[in-house]
Amino acid sequence: MKISILVFILLFSAVSAPAANLQTFLKHCAYGTLFGAGAGVVSLALADKPGDSSGNIAKGASLGLYAGIGYGIYKLNEVPPPTNTIVDPYAALVPTFNKGRLDGAQLVVNLGRF
Repeated sequence: MKISILVFILLFSAVSAPAANLQTFLKHCAYGTLFGAGAGVVSLALADKPGDSSGNIAKGASLGLYAGIGYGIYKLNEVPPPTNTIVDPYAALVPTFNKGRLDGAQLVVNLGRF
């Protein structure tokens, strides 16, 4: 029952994304799986009977995959910070260059828009 609810949530929370975002999502899934499997291997060292606890590796990999899926969906839906936004659209401070070196700055003011 719990798995079907998780699958339902994952299917209906999917977003349309470019291939670069899909690659990032799959990397998060793979890293989560590897980290979970590693945690399962470490748990064998802490177990009293490691031979009887070999399923811990698969359990860890599975939990890591779920964590990677969750983190990947979070990163896909994350809103990127704005880049180079102008606070005042009517005025801008523009740097001026001379022979490749910074020469100063110029204040550009828009008095009217047409």
